[in-house]
Amino acid sequence: MGRAFVIPATNLSFYTDAQAKANEAIITRIKTAPYFANLQKYSRIENLPIELVIAVVATESGGRELGKNPYGAVGLMQVKKIAAFEAIRKASIANELDAQEKAWIKTKSPEIAKNDFKIKYGSLEGVDVEKAKTELEAALFDTEFNIFIGTMLLGQVIDSYTEGKDQIYLSKAIAIYNQGSGSRRKIEDYDNATDIIQKSTLGAEGKNYIKKILGKNGYVHIQKPKIINL
Repeated sequence: MGRAFVIPATNLSFYTDAQAKANEAIITRIKTAPYFANLQKYSRIENLPIELVIAVVATESGGRELGKNPYGAVGLMQVKKIAAFEAIRKASIANELDAQEKAWIKTKSPEIAKNDFKIKYGSLEGVDVEKAKTELEAALFDTEFNIFIGTMLLGQVIDSYTEGKDQIYLSKAIAIYNQGSGSRRKIEDYDNATDIIQKSTLGAEGKNYIKKILGKNGYVHIQKPKIINL
């Protein structure tokens, strides 16, 4: 789907002016990395502003390939195996995977694709979920596959907080991408980044994550994007 992005940014800051200047080196690292072409490719496929995807990569992994954090998430975009499984399940339900993508996923996880992504009662029919998740976790160490799944997941979360063509509650989507769907109830009463940070019961990590991406001197702001209005 097409997305018209006007980011509900906040003047609250995580980074000082000096830190923002230093963070420009991280943006440069990402833009000059061999994987940058894949960031551009999958940003286009998911109709996501490249500045936003860069900001997520910068915040999640600093643009470094491809470690696993203590919570089981694999960078660049720090995707957990259950999130990868759910992204593919949701894409299958929505019939959003083309033949090439299905064939590629099948090489990475034969288990998740063994019944040609058929859905029955909201589940991938006949799939051993734990086996599929184990296969997907290994696959996430492939840089391009990681970006493919990470941007798919980000797009799905954003779509879940979109009304009509223009009203995108991006601050909520950013929080959920970082904290998981269990945090929805903590932010559901707040529509903008400032209110989520100041009034919600979201934890400090989630609030700081929003500031790192959407705040003054955050990774979106320092890119001075043309297609995202701050």
